[in-house]
Amino acid sequence: MVGTLLFFIDKLNIYKSQTLMGPLQSAEEYLFNLYTTSQSEAKRLWRKQIKESWDYKCAYCGSEEDLTLDHIVPQSKGGLDITRNIVCCCKSCNQSKGHDHWKLWYVQQDFYCEEKFDIIEEWMKPPKPTNLYAYRPRKNIRY
Repeated sequence: MVGTLLFFIDKLNIYKSQTLMGPLQSAEEYLFNLYTTSQSEAKRLWRKQIKESWDYKCAYCGSEEDLTLDHIVPQSKGGLDITRNIVCCCKSCNQSKGHDHWKLWYVQQDFYCEEKFDIIEEWMKPPKPTNLYAYRPRKNIRY
């Protein structure tokens, strides 16, 4: 009984930490989610966090209906299945874009907006590295 209770408390703490950590940027974070939850639950959380990051609006046209996820660089053209390559997108834009290069497709649309273009560009940039050194950098002192 106590063991079962501790198991559920542990799962609850893991769930809380996952909901607070934001979109997964690396394979390690995704694997952590897979290890701590079921595969389907980890994927559901990941997809939900991407949609939340875009305020449940299409990254291209701003629609709030029939939302899906779109690979900015299609997988068929070498795009990875990582957060910075996936945006919240309405079904209409997703089907219209297909396997086209997103920049060429987007500038041809009636709803093209340079501000959204820049936001998508920023989304695609890799995160800046933080704390590259576990210790203070060593000073090279000659004696």
